[in-house]
Formats: sequence, C-alpha cells, structure tokens
Amino acid sequence: MDGNSEALLLSLSRYLRPALSLPLIDVSEPISETLATFAVSRHRVGPLLHLATQGSADVTADDNASSILETAYQNNIFAGLKQKAAEKNISKLLNAHSVPFSILKGRGLAEQLHDDSTARQSKDVDILISPDRTRQAIGLLNDQGYIYKPYSLRRKKMFELARQDMEIKLFKDLTFLDPTFSVPIELHNRLFAFEPKTLTKDFSQSIKFTLNPQLTESFYCLYLILHGALAMWPRLKWVVDLSIIARKMPAQRRIEMLNIAASYGCDEAVAASLLMVESVFAGSLDDEWQLLLNQHRNNERLHQIKNWFYESLIASEIGRSVLPLSRYMSIGSAGFVFPGNINIIENFFRRWMASLTIRI
Repeated sequence: MDGNSEALLLSLSRYLRPALSLPLIDVSEPISETLATFAVSRHRVGPLLHLATQGSADVTADDNASSILETAYQNNIFAGLKQKAAEKNISKLLNAHSVPFSILKGRGLAEQLHDDSTARQSKDVDILISPDRTRQAIGLLNDQGYIYKPYSLRRKKMFELARQDMEIKLFKDLTFLDPTFSVPIELHNRLFAFEPKTLTKDFSQSIKFTLNPQLTESFYCLYLILHGALAMWPRLKWVVDLSIIARKMPAQRRIEMLNIAASYGCDEAVAASLLMVESVFAGSLDDEWQLLLNQHRNNERLHQIKNWFYESLIASEIGRSVLPLSRYMSIGSAGFVFPGNINIIENFFRRWMASLTIRI
C-alpha cells in the first residue's frame, strides 16, 4: 500500500464531490500541481476536476494546477469530437450491412452520466458484436481500411482473417484504428475474457443490441459494475461512474440488478464494489441501498474483496496486482468475481494459449 498515493486519492475524491452532485467536504486548500497531475495521469479525471473548480466557488486551484486541468478539459473536447465521429463511421458501416451491435461505453455513457459529457475521458470505442457475426464485422473493418493492431509481440504482418478470428476468441476483443481519426475501435465478441458461459448471450438478449444501452437497464448497470470489478477498480474515473450510477438507478432496477448478479454468483463482487465506492465517495449509497446491502455487512469474504478493490485503487501505478499469487496465476479476478461459475480448466488453457499467441 502506497500511503502517499492513498492520501492523494482521498484528497482528490473530496475535491471532485461538487462535480458528482455530492455535498462538499473539507477543501480549504487550493488544488496543487501535484494533485492535478495525479488526477490527469493516474486516474483520468482531469476534465471532471476542472469542472469542479468551475462549478463551486469553494474548489480552487493554484495557477499551475489550473493550467493543467484546463488543458486536460480542452484536450478532451477535441478527443470527444473525434470519438463521436469515429462512432458515427463505424455505426454507418455496420448498419449498412445489417450487423447488430452496441456501443458499450464511450460518449453515449458520458452523456448519461454528466450534463457536460466532456467530464468523462474515454480513449476508445467499445463495440459488442454477436459472436455469429464477428467474422463478418472483422472482414468489413479490414476492407474499409481500419488498421488492425495485432496481439503478437513480434508485430508480423499476420492480418489474415483466420488469425484475427483466433485472437478474438482467445482475447474477447480486437483493436482497430479508425483510418480517418485514429480512434481505437475495440471489437468485442463477448463482454469479458473470463465469464460465465451464458453471460454475454443473456446480456445481448436483454439490451437487444441497442446502439447505446441505457442506465435504466439493470443488466447494463451490472455490466458496468462488473467491468470495474474484473479490472479491480484501478482508476477513480470508474469509481466516479459507479457513484453516479448508484444514485441514478430506479428502486426496482436495483433489486433486479442484484438478482441478476446472484444468478451468476457475482452478487458479492457487486456488493463489494458498491461498498467500496461509498468508502471513497460517502453519500453515494442512499438508505435504500444501505438496506439492500445490509445482508452483506458481516460477510468476511466480501470485505476481503472490497479491500482488494481499494488497494488496487490507491496503488501508485495502475496494473499492480494486489491478489494473492495463487489467484493471479489462475484466471485472476474472474475467479472471485464469478466464484464457481467459471470453467477453470478451460479458461486456464485459454489464458495459456493467449500468452503463447502474443509470442508468435
């Protein structure tokens, strides 16, 4: 645990509160250059912190910090315009060939979370394609000049469709660059690398390949929480998302989401995520949420998961494993997010094959 990183994280969370419509807590000092840099580079919340300084007279920044945050915001305006244009291009291409798809996050999510969508940074466009149309979609992107970024460390020109088809099955997504705007396009044939067998199929049937799934859909909210949990909540950007999502979810959708989570055995990871968010942004969970999660208060396993999430969030650098070695060496976080619902042998073999594939 990095004490300095934790102190910066907790300080940053206090300054961000007005931008999340949460009551202000103890921000008597101006934002420093160190904290502004930490917000931009480590947690990708520079634009949001800039908006906090603009929206609250109590949140101020010194000159250097103010310049850093203003630059982050302006850069994200430009990045957002490019991303929207790239989304429009790929949507037009897939629609022209009747390929069902959904954009999982990106600008559509930012517009639902924030009055000013520039508040949320997003570097790529995540697109979910039905597995039976994946090969067709890959072929379309190849034909239209999208630039494929292979997984191979050798960077050989092995771009043939068969190779791409193999890689998406192993890794769950492929990355292409939009030929006009150089925005990364991630083409997914499933939601997560390691997941219960029917999860993506059930999700797709629920959202019916809506272009931009809505936060009123319980399965979509579950996906967003699982995305953070499987990544171990490494950035404050995603914790901000969940704080807002938790408060936006209608009462009936909360219960529905928890029931869906229980059906895949991931209800503990979902509850741990919500409780971790409350520990960072107090006030994210209202009384109804507290009541729904009350059954987990004395669950030692859940609190261990919550602690792992928190340790990942406060780490000085992203990607540092906080899991016991035995868990990390098998299938990582999926083993405790979906306990008993992952085929360990099958997925361990897939992980081994993936590590081999990047070397050839």
